[in-house]
Amino acid sequence: MKIKRLYIRLCWVLILFLWSFQWALAEETGIFWAGDSLTKVLRSTKPGNQVGDSLLLTGARHEIVSGQAVFRSSKDLTNVTASITDLRHRHSRAVIPRRKVKLQWLRYIDVDRNSHGIPTDELIARAPTSIPDPFWEQTTIQVKTDQSQPVWIEIHVPADAPAGEYDAILKVISPDRSVELPVVLHLWDFNLPAERHLSIINWWSFPGKGFKHVKSYSNEYWDLLGKFSAFLVAHRQTDVNAGLGLIRRNGNDKDGFSYDTRLLERYAEIVFDAGIKQIHLHAVGSKTAHITDPTSRIKPNPYVFERLAALEKLSHQRNWRNRFLVALSDEPFVHHEESYAELVDRVHETAPSVRCVEAIEAEYLGKLDIYVPKLNHLNLWYPRFQDVQREGAELWFYTCCHPVGRYPNRFLDQSLLKVRVLHWLNYLYDLKGYLHWGLNHFGSDRPYTQAGVSQGLPLGDRAIAYPGQNGLVGSLRFSAQRDGIEDFEYLWMLQNELDKIKRKVGKEAAWLNPRQRPLELCRRVIWSFHDYTRDRNVLLETRRSVAEEVEALQNAPLLVVQTSPPEGTVVPAGPRHVIVRGLAPPGAGVTINGKSVINVRPSGYFLQAQFLPDDQPIVTVTVEHEGQKRTTTRTFKFAD
Repeated sequence: MKIKRLYIRLCWVLILFLWSFQWALAEETGIFWAGDSLTKVLRSTKPGNQVGDSLLLTGARHEIVSGQAVFRSSKDLTNVTASITDLRHRHSRAVIPRRKVKLQWLRYIDVDRNSHGIPTDELIARAPTSIPDPFWEQTTIQVKTDQSQPVWIEIHVPADAPAGEYDAILKVISPDRSVELPVVLHLWDFNLPAERHLSIINWWSFPGKGFKHVKSYSNEYWDLLGKFSAFLVAHRQTDVNAGLGLIRRNGNDKDGFSYDTRLLERYAEIVFDAGIKQIHLHAVGSKTAHITDPTSRIKPNPYVFERLAALEKLSHQRNWRNRFLVALSDEPFVHHEESYAELVDRVHETAPSVRCVEAIEAEYLGKLDIYVPKLNHLNLWYPRFQDVQREGAELWFYTCCHPVGRYPNRFLDQSLLKVRVLHWLNYLYDLKGYLHWGLNHFGSDRPYTQAGVSQGLPLGDRAIAYPGQNGLVGSLRFSAQRDGIEDFEYLWMLQNELDKIKRKVGKEAAWLNPRQRPLELCRRVIWSFHDYTRDRNVLLETRRSVAEEVEALQNAPLLVVQTSPPEGTVVPAGPRHVIVRGLAPPGAGVTINGKSVINVRPSGYFLQAQFLPDDQPIVTVTVEHEGQKRTTTRTFKFAD
């Protein structure tokens, strides 16, 4: 017995020795671990106990898939680089070449304050601290002792890549050491739509700080315009802004005036060729007094209607109708309602193919085509904005230096989840677009500083992209915004697949609401304008669930289930009664909670009233057809 105990102790000593040796070796060569796309890694971050053996990523064809890995060294290192191998399909010869993968080191911004009005528990760190956001342009960096250094990964998945698992090796290399991390990409069997189903704009200052040497309307100016536009399109931004001054006024009072649209025409050609959908032109009018002065009114700017007439003519000549929008006067208040509505009518009369869009601080502004209330106002005045939706206006929303508190926004010292969840909100409330004023409106000539991105405003409010040597440089927040827009597209695809099935089946699918199921999944992440999960795993797992359901609807056997009430509803005792409707392949066998459904029609439509015992809040539906099987569940909440 003593010998056995001694043997066990020796085994434990050996295990501890090997573990210590392995950890010491890792400390000597550097630690490299998998992160996720929703975490801002602070310099002090350590790997923790839940580090996986591989960086696991998921995505669809035609998507930019984001990921993150973190390197940490026990001594200063210079000339550190990152590389990745080709991604190779496990069950075929398919390859996503490494040139389709972009690796970018994270850069940090030192801050000495936090954004005002944000609860402490909603901050990623208390100032003073350093917060990651911009990407380095250079591929070689220095890594300091005991400071975590993330590398951001973006896989540009080809539209023809086969679905399945892909493997690669990510490496961090310095002159005297190298560490590796396996990368696994699960590629869903569908394509992210090329068409954009959300309108997105971050107003730019073009070309902005960092490009003062660029002469207006020079060849370099036009070349840079194309590069900026392509960069925005890659981040799924659809719209850009410009000034009505691009329509030049020539002449004099004696001989009359003409309006030259050639500059605007060239501007439009370049951004449209890059994939931009719409141009917002500022501004038709101006305020007669300060924005909060109750005597203030909106008046038209000089010669604006002559410019609008020229714009209308250009829109018809170039077949650009509905591709130009005009803003009248930013953030009109309630006392501007009448004068603003009159000006909207004049714009429509002068330029019928030009829509009016505005970031607003009021409830109703006449026949404005696109209402863009601030998120907190949208929350407080939502019933009124539902009215303008019903009247035919588009409803977007915007954020800026507000809202604060627990609302989602894109401040530097908030989590990336808050940036990303903004576009789940788009889906939840059927909001067609999103606007922010600050793409690159830096507050100083040092863009990569607190003053640059934050001067006088919450951290990072001024900018979400940075000036580089030959164009714009991305950031964690801009990538998170793109990922959130892609999340929206996943939800849209699920709705679209259900809509196609409804139209194909016809009359016996009249009950099917294609938005119900994506809304059920969306509500796992966000519940209102200001209530949403703070758990990044909930968002990522819900996205996976949406992808799995999109994929399932494109493969046999078909199973569509819709319950009344929707999943997640609180069902009181009474008894508890849920109506289950669904579609299956003609001739399929269907069970609900293990019992056969006897009234499956020849079309595959089935219907059943399901009574739920007190200990069973889950409805499980299974279909079997031609040797294939599929199961789905709907979960409810019970109350007394």
